[in-house]
Amino acid sequence: MAKCLGLLSMLVLAALRGSGADDQTIRKGLIYRPASGQFWDPSVIYVGGKYYMYSMYGGDSVWLATSKDGVHWADYGVVLKSEGFKNNRVWKPYVTKIGTKFILNHGAFTDQGTNNNLLRFYESQDLIHWKYLYEIPIDTNFYRSNGRWDHMYSIPKNEQNPSQGSWGYMVADPIDHGGFGMMDSPDGVHFKPIQAPQILADFRIPTLEIGGIKRFGQKYYLLGGNVNHYGFSGYGVYTYLADSPTGPFRPDLDAYRLTGTSGIDGNYFVHVLACFVKDSPEDLVSDPFTFRNVSDTDGQGTWFLPMRKAIVDAQGHLRLAYWRQNDLVKGKEIQIDTLENSVLFPPGQTAANPIVQVSGGGNHLLIHTDKDWKQFSWLDAGRTRKAIAVLNHRFDLTSGLIIEGQINAKAVFHGYRDASKSYAGFFIEGLGREGQEKGAGTGILLEIGEPQWRESLIGRIQTEGSFRFESLDATGRASATVTGLDDGKDHTFRLWLRSGQMELHIDDLLMQSFFYSTATGRIGFLVQESEVDFSKLRFYSMNL
Repeated sequence: MAKCLGLLSMLVLAALRGSGADDQTIRKGLIYRPASGQFWDPSVIYVGGKYYMYSMYGGDSVWLATSKDGVHWADYGVVLKSEGFKNNRVWKPYVTKIGTKFILNHGAFTDQGTNNNLLRFYESQDLIHWKYLYEIPIDTNFYRSNGRWDHMYSIPKNEQNPSQGSWGYMVADPIDHGGFGMMDSPDGVHFKPIQAPQILADFRIPTLEIGGIKRFGQKYYLLGGNVNHYGFSGYGVYTYLADSPTGPFRPDLDAYRLTGTSGIDGNYFVHVLACFVKDSPEDLVSDPFTFRNVSDTDGQGTWFLPMRKAIVDAQGHLRLAYWRQNDLVKGKEIQIDTLENSVLFPPGQTAANPIVQVSGGGNHLLIHTDKDWKQFSWLDAGRTRKAIAVLNHRFDLTSGLIIEGQINAKAVFHGYRDASKSYAGFFIEGLGREGQEKGAGTGILLEIGEPQWRESLIGRIQTEGSFRFESLDATGRASATVTGLDDGKDHTFRLWLRSGQMELHIDDLLMQSFFYSTATGRIGFLVQESEVDFSKLRFYSMNL
């Protein structure tokens, strides 16, 4: 626990310090960051037809941005600056509406050099001007004195009559088990720590950062995040279920990781804490993204990703879906003829003697690894057959690109002894290590097969000489996000690309948000041991 706390503390401080270079050179990404300075861990509340985003800023302040549509955000500025305490550091804030006023809480510290051991509360009538109320230290009757004590998400005990009090869920280390802490309030303003709820699991639950709790039907869904959990070294947010707001809670193991990454050595944070949006007309989840330890990309800093719609599927699993409001990001449609393409891999492809089949035109492209490679002496016939076809058009990925369409992938199977895997996906052409175009790029490999065992990958591709793939992220077992493609089924897709960030939805369900290497502007389509039909392709600029 101490190791994770130290790692998180260092990352947060580094993120908030930032650098002047970041502020001066980067103004584009998915989809919002302050025009100057550094922010971290945003949360959102909807009030009076407008979205209010509050976040840590500069180490000792709370930053506000607002949006009328939930897509295009505008800076408001610092609305709370911590002053007059022995330690003025501010950690993640949450805002809750109580009657006609608003209550803000954030994680804090009693003194310099102490652990994260206070919750401070403020009150406002207008969401702008905040008055300090009180603070709550760690209650050592229930929680470890050397543990964390941070942000709290609260909900009414009675949704039909919020005046009956609130439950609070905060970052804490219970004495007798992992997880999180709880508080009780008679009025939603004044809180008192209570014993932590039980978590029913046969494995260790780490200290959980709280992304909120929400009722869907007759069940409560709580979001908790941390690094190095359940086989994922990267930061992830996990779903816990309960029949009552006071528990007991249990991990939803079939769709446990709601967001996050599998982890890269030395870079545990790409996603940060995903949170339920308070009081929104639709059930939404916000999710921040950071480039803090990422190199070889155009992206920098921390960004607020497009909000997602929270849905519960027929099996009762929480998943993240595309929010239709995000269509407001679409700019002008870009007319592309897919006949204008080049085969990047395999080398030696010619019209007279094709190695892989590439056909189509207009808004359609078919790629098929249909030939035996033994007849091509320069290719390794013992390895899986792959193909990358890139469109010749160079898109402005700094301003942003949206690709929508349909994908139907059929695995090529050679019998019961065939151990090769089949993939279909996308390729963002990049610059080689010397800054030149030498067959480098970023690939999204969606495995074709059954949902319960398939695993999809994102990573660096190098095609000069031979095909080499370095996996940076894997989405498979225990993930609520899309793990791949069903064999022979039509799937829709939405791929967003902007200044080093990508986000992919399959059938309007989130697959992943990740980064890609410094790009040339050319986009391609990738197949491995498969016949893949990319159809109904449409391309749009972004108006951010």
